[in-house]
Amino acid sequence: MEVITENRLKGAYIAQHENALYQEVVSLNYARKANDTFEIDLYTTDVNRVSPMCRFYLYMLPIVEKTWNDWMQPDGFDREQQFFIIKDGSNYYLTDMQGYDYLRYVTKLENFDPEAIEEDDSESELIDRGTGLTRIGDHEIFENVISNMCHDLSADGFSKKDALIFLQVLLDHKFDCVVESRKYLFNND
Repeated sequence: MEVITENRLKGAYIAQHENALYQEVVSLNYARKANDTFEIDLYTTDVNRVSPMCRFYLYMLPIVEKTWNDWMQPDGFDREQQFFIIKDGSNYYLTDMQGYDYLRYVTKLENFDPEAIEEDDSESELIDRGTGLTRIGDHEIFENVISNMCHDLSADGFSKKDALIFLQVLLDHKFDCVVESRKYLFNND
């Protein structure tokens, strides 16, 4: 059985803390209660067409090698882990367990290449470094502020692109202010 130790990968966590990501992942093009691969292959998700946050999440998920014939009777899975990537030969599938012990929803992933992400892991390293530097309390506050801002911007008619532009302007301004204040502090010794 696959044991997941990283709580952030679990569906319940992203449902609570990353609602937009959770909604995107559960809204993908899934086959429901399929027994055979040919039933699932009709339902595909192009990894290049999902949001960057969703793509990053998919590449973080555990990959399980398929060792069973009937998709409704897989080897044991951790019921606490909602999402898995299943590797079947050269094909990859995303499964949404929804708390069951069988693969309730499955979509075939197109353009999913876990080796490619390993070759260029500079973005992943940056995220890991930034997360490591962020204090837990600050991270929770940041997630709440961003979640509230995104909710308000969306309610006011902002598209995702417009919201990202606005948030980037705020971050750029704050970063420039911090850099300037650091220069002033260190140049007046």
